[in-house]
Amino acid sequence: CETERLPNTAEPRRKKSTRRRRIYDLLAHVPTFLVRFLRLLSFVMFLLPAFVVFVWYYVIAGDRVAVYYGKKNKARDPIFSRHILDIYGSRSPSPSGDEKKPVVIFVTGGAWIIGYRMWGCLLGRALAPFGVIVVIPDYTNFPKANIEGMVEDVDRSIQWTFDNIHKYGGDQSRVVLVGQSAGAHIGGVVVALKALDHIRRDYKGSRNLETTYSPQQLRGFISTSSPSNLVTMRPVFHNHGLSESVQRSIFGGTAVDNEVFEKWSPFHIIEKCQTKCEGNLGDFFPKICIVHGTADKTVPVSEAYAFEKLLKRLGVQHTSRIYEGWSHTDPILEAPMRGNHKYHRDVLDLVRQWTGEDRTKVFPTNFDEHHPHLGPICPSLLVQAA
Repeated sequence: CETERLPNTAEPRRKKSTRRRRIYDLLAHVPTFLVRFLRLLSFVMFLLPAFVVFVWYYVIAGDRVAVYYGKKNKARDPIFSRHILDIYGSRSPSPSGDEKKPVVIFVTGGAWIIGYRMWGCLLGRALAPFGVIVVIPDYTNFPKANIEGMVEDVDRSIQWTFDNIHKYGGDQSRVVLVGQSAGAHIGGVVVALKALDHIRRDYKGSRNLETTYSPQQLRGFISTSSPSNLVTMRPVFHNHGLSESVQRSIFGGTAVDNEVFEKWSPFHIIEKCQTKCEGNLGDFFPKICIVHGTADKTVPVSEAYAFEKLLKRLGVQHTSRIYEGWSHTDPILEAPMRGNHKYHRDVLDLVRQWTGEDRTKVFPTNFDEHHPHLGPICPSLLVQAA
C-alpha cells in the first residue's frame, strides 16, 4: 500500500522563526530606538512647513503615478504592498520635444528599516520639469525581509523599468541608477552582483540575480552617502544604535567573523569581481559617481574616499562630488528645503553627460533654480535648528 505523504511544514516554521528572531532583536533595543525616534520627531516638527508642501505635492499636486512592479500574482500582495514604485514626469512635456525622456531610478535610504519611496519626492519634483522621468521604487524593509530580499526587490524594480518605462514616456536605453544612504548601498550591491554575474556568464551555475538586464544597460550609477564597506561601518552603526545583533539580522548571518558583511558590501563584491575578471574590469560596470558630504556623521566621508580609491585601483570609470559641510541627508532633504539644489543640479548634469549623445537636443534648457518647484519651502532658521 502507498504511504500518505505529509505536508512539509518545516519551511514555513523556519520562516516564522527567522522573522520572530528579527523582531526580538529590534525589541531588545527599544530604548535606543525610542531616543532616535524622539530625535526624528523633533526633526519633523522643525521642518513641518516643508513637510506640508512635501505631502501636498506627493499626494495631490505632483506629476506622479504609482505602479505595481512585483511578481505577476498580484492578488497575494496586501493593499499596502512594498512592491510599488512612483513615476514622476510622465505627464510633463519634454523640453526637447523628444518622444522619450532619460530615466533616473532613485533608491531611497532609511537604515534598511524605514525606507519609503516618498522620501525621494523632492528629487522627482526637481528633475521632472527638465525632461527626466524619475522612478522611485519601494522595497521590503527589515524585519519583514533581510538584505537579500531588499536586493531582490530593487533588482526587480530595475528590470521592470527596462521592460515598461517606454509606456510612461521614458527611454529604456537611457537609464541612470541613483541611491542615497541604505538605498545607495543596495543599489551598489545590485550593480556589483550584476557585474559579477556578467563576468561569470560563461560558467555553469546559479546566478546571484535572476533578472536579465546587463550592468552596461545602466548608463551610470550615482552613489550618495553610501556605506559601501559594511566591515568598516560596523562600529559606526553600533554607535548610532544599530547593534551587532541587529546588523547581523539585517545582513542575514550569524557568523562571528566578517564573512556576512563582506558578502553584502559593494566594496568587497567589486574586489571579488577583480579576482574573477580576465579582462578590463571597467568594461563590466556602468560609470559611477560618488557623492558625499564632509559633515556626514552617519556615514563618514572616509567611506567615500576609500571607495573611490578602490575604483581607481581596479580601473572602474568613476568621478566624485564632495560637498563641503553637508550632512548625511542634506542632498535629499535639508538643502532643497532651503532652496539649495546643488545635488539636483549635479544629478541632472551627470544624466546629461551619460545619456545625451546630442546634449543640446536632449537638454535644450539648463537647470533653473528659479523654477516654481525649486524655491525654498522652509525657513533656513528652522532647517538649521533641525
